[in-house]
Amino acid sequence: MIKTTNFLTLLCIAFFGLFVASCNNNAEDNEITITIDEPIDGETIADCSDVHIHIDFVATDENHEIEVVLHPEGDVDDKIIDYDEHDHDKEITFEQEVDLCSYGAGTCFHLEVRACEDHDCDEVATAEVEFCI
Repeated sequence: MIKTTNFLTLLCIAFFGLFVASCNNNAEDNEITITIDEPIDGETIADCSDVHIHIDFVATDENHEIEVVLHPEGDVDDKIIDYDEHDHDKEITFEQEVDLCSYGAGTCFHLEVRACEDHDCDEVATAEVEFCI
């Protein structure tokens, strides 16, 4: 009975160690570069029915949590995109087509992007663009 208990204890410790090691918490060694490929900052988009959002997240070690929010300028409560993903891939690409024709011509939008460089999100990389239709 004692040997079985010791074996189970060691097995639990090993699984806990694997769980902790799966999520690197060292922000000093991890940097995330966010590139908003589309839309371009300051751009006026002619076709409001087919607005392409394209963002690349590239980490030196691994990504943790990414967030993408799109809203009309000055109205943060009207979230057209409110995306949140927890992923440990080194590279993440976010792409989405958005129809913004329900907003009037001349409406401007704010795209805010955030990525956690560590698991606790103590260190954050951000990027943003503003564009109009």
